[in-house]
Amino acid sequence: MKVDVEAVEEELARIQRELSHSEVRTSLFNLVVMSPGAEQGMADDMLNYLLGKRAARVIHVANSETAESRIDVSARCFVDREHKSVCFQEIIITNGRDGAGGAPGTWIPLLVRDIPTYVLWLDRLTDRETLFAHVRSQADKILVDADHCTGLGDEPDEVIAILRRIVVEEAVPVADFSWRRLRPYRRLAALAFNGERAEWLEDIARVLVTGLPAMSVRYLGLWLAERLGWTPVAPFRFRDLHGRLVEIESAGGDGPCDVCISVVLDDERSVDIRASENGCADLEYPGGTDEQVVTVPSRGEILLEEVDAVYADRLFRDALACASLKPHAQ
Repeated sequence: MKVDVEAVEEELARIQRELSHSEVRTSLFNLVVMSPGAEQGMADDMLNYLLGKRAARVIHVANSETAESRIDVSARCFVDREHKSVCFQEIIITNGRDGAGGAPGTWIPLLVRDIPTYVLWLDRLTDRETLFAHVRSQADKILVDADHCTGLGDEPDEVIAILRRIVVEEAVPVADFSWRRLRPYRRLAALAFNGERAEWLEDIARVLVTGLPAMSVRYLGLWLAERLGWTPVAPFRFRDLHGRLVEIESAGGDGPCDVCISVVLDDERSVDIRASENGCADLEYPGGTDEQVVTVPSRGEILLEEVDAVYADRLFRDALACASLKPHAQ
């Protein structure tokens, strides 16, 4: 598959002129989307949220069972408050069985140079090592959704190992949608142990989680371990600073609705975080109850925030680094 880059650029310019009758804002970044063809709808939903808010060159490489790869060019524009057109220049590359569409020589020449390149990875992380290596070499920042990866067949342990390697060892900026969706619950957990209740953190015996996906539960455990100095001995088991075993127990769940995080202390008292899908949350602890509001961001909202900065989340890196500690004997 040979791509005529000049012809693609001319066609994008022509379409953009037809769609826009005002000054066009310059693209702020490249967004390369890597996905199975079946996931194109998910990518479109996220892009629809960005439309009119940011201008970008979007290159979507979608795997397909068609015999030959092909390339399609389009654009979408929205006139903002300053009467300037905010446009997506979209290049859709269908990667057929010939594999030509996914080859780096096909999509890399289509990147606009001298602006950041973000890669939205909506595929499995395992069994994609070669392509993922090419992507990392071009990306200023990689965006993944670990919950989605496990939904496609990846094992949580494999996802943790891959992300730990590229984030901690290779220092590649990575943002995980699963980690970001967990942020409201981490905030609630911090509030639950605020002030005088902070001394209870040394008495945690186990943590019971319902309503969160497996990867989110793993991240919650790693975040607690890093913050409290626990040492991992197994995916859901840790040793605290006194050498006592702390277990994270999960009842599963397909999403962040009706979430309960129960932190059980040594004396069987508990601090409970209960969040409903209507946005209401209760912090219940010995001696009182607090009402809070919890808002879990959508994929589109997370994408918008992440493309506005190339920096990496230090807390995410620290949590993954905690997973790399050599386990003690159980």
